[in-house]
Amino acid sequence: MRNVLFLFFVSLLLSCTSKKTKYTVADVPDPKKNGGGYISNPDHLLSSQMTNDLNSQLAGLDAGGKAQVAMVLLHSIGDNEPRDFAHKLFNYWKIGNAGTNSGLLVLLVEDAHKLVFETGFGLEGEMTDALCFRIQQDYMIPYIKKGDYDQAFQEGLKSISSLLYKGNYAYTETYEVPASPEDSSLMAVSDSKPVTISGEADTSEPVEMVQSLAAIPEATEVSSGDYHELPEPTGWMVFGFFLWLLISAAMMLVFFGKKPPQKKGEPMPIAMNELPNAFLRPRWLGLLLIHITAFLVLGSLYYKRHWSLNFGQIMLIYYAVWTVFLHLSVLLMELRASVVLRGKDRHGCWQDWARAMDKLRIARYIFPLPFFWLYMYWRKRRLDQMRNDPYECPHCRTALHKLSETDEDPYLDKAQVIEENLSSVDYDVWKCDTCDYRLVLDYTSVRTKMAECPTCMHKTLECTHVITKKRATTRAAGWGVKTYACAACSYVHDYTFEIPRIRESSSSSSSSSSSSSSSSWGGGSSGGGGASSSW
Repeated sequence: MRNVLFLFFVSLLLSCTSKKTKYTVADVPDPKKNGGGYISNPDHLLSSQMTNDLNSQLAGLDAGGKAQVAMVLLHSIGDNEPRDFAHKLFNYWKIGNAGTNSGLLVLLVEDAHKLVFETGFGLEGEMTDALCFRIQQDYMIPYIKKGDYDQAFQEGLKSISSLLYKGNYAYTETYEVPASPEDSSLMAVSDSKPVTISGEADTSEPVEMVQSLAAIPEATEVSSGDYHELPEPTGWMVFGFFLWLLISAAMMLVFFGKKPPQKKGEPMPIAMNELPNAFLRPRWLGLLLIHITAFLVLGSLYYKRHWSLNFGQIMLIYYAVWTVFLHLSVLLMELRASVVLRGKDRHGCWQDWARAMDKLRIARYIFPLPFFWLYMYWRKRRLDQMRNDPYECPHCRTALHKLSETDEDPYLDKAQVIEENLSSVDYDVWKCDTCDYRLVLDYTSVRTKMAECPTCMHKTLECTHVITKKRATTRAAGWGVKTYACAACSYVHDYTFEIPRIRESSSSSSSSSSSSSSSSWGGGSSGGGGASSSW
């Protein structure tokens, strides 16, 4: 019975050991075809955490153009010679950039007790055979002998990186400045032996000199409180900055609008809600002023106060800068309006101010400060006065009274009624009870999408159809046709418009290139350079 059990355990042990794979060149798992990376670790000789850490560092070497490094850890390659195996595997995978041949293969074969470096043609000048051997012996083999493969490959990669970036593989080597020899003549008298001087020479002067030199105070060290190390910029700081770039551009467009572009040829009709603020359009100059001011504040806090600014503080600083900018903008608008509206009647002034105030209506909710709210309230009251204060009859000098919405319709023509039904224009009709004089005033809605018809001059022109004649591509722009029709008259017209060429974003191109690089090696080759070590 004992013999049977012994044979059973022996056969079980042999079956377990026989499951150890003896890899050929074609059998070695290619990390580029298995989710990307630079490490082939099928026998799990490296821990998962170390594999991830090494992959990140190897990706940095590859992205920096220094070298494309592959690391392979195998338990066995059978009867194959490790150095020859590494050479064949290098050229089979084609490690390294095809143009520079800056590839490196680090192969560990556990049962053969071999560590092999195989270098590409372009890397042989920097990583000579002797340097490869020194890296193995100084930084990897000591840990491999202990069975600590994680530490061996970590230290080896540090040495390789130091060699490629600094030209010195010994990354831990430090050079101490040799101490300067002491001058015995500058030693204090109490620390030196007394000197016997024969003769009648006066020794008082040398002794006094030695004592005075000994009394010189030592150089004071700079206290840690006198030096402030600048805090490292965080990712949130950068994110906050770019976020405010986008927010500022959007708010500038919403609060002040933009001037309609001057196109060559037949101009496209402009909707009433697309007309800009007539008094102030800061555009890029305003954005530049905002960001320069914010940079000055942020720089003062960062360099002088040594604040480690977080995302919330950056948002708050930009918010404060925008608040000051809006208050200054309101003052500039009032100054500009006094010039632009000079000579206009109150009906014309109402239209320009209504458009400007409509652009700023959202700002009072984003910046709910007392002064800004009071200003918006005061300006709204002024607009109501401009529109509703009674007019004087030019004939009998009596005050006109405004008709209600239902009573004014008989005094409007068909096109004006259509405008009111489309909510593009609201008409006020003023009537004199004495001489029956009537005054009809139009108040264009600043939010309507209607445009002015070039034939009847009413705000009843609307885009009814949009047809794309030629789609834009990455190589050429496209074009299309917009059909505009007037609801008040029979005017119909087609306007051509251009569709901008589609631009390939740098992010998409970089992502495609990175994905392609992660799915395959670079196409390099090796001439047999490198070194091998045993343990």
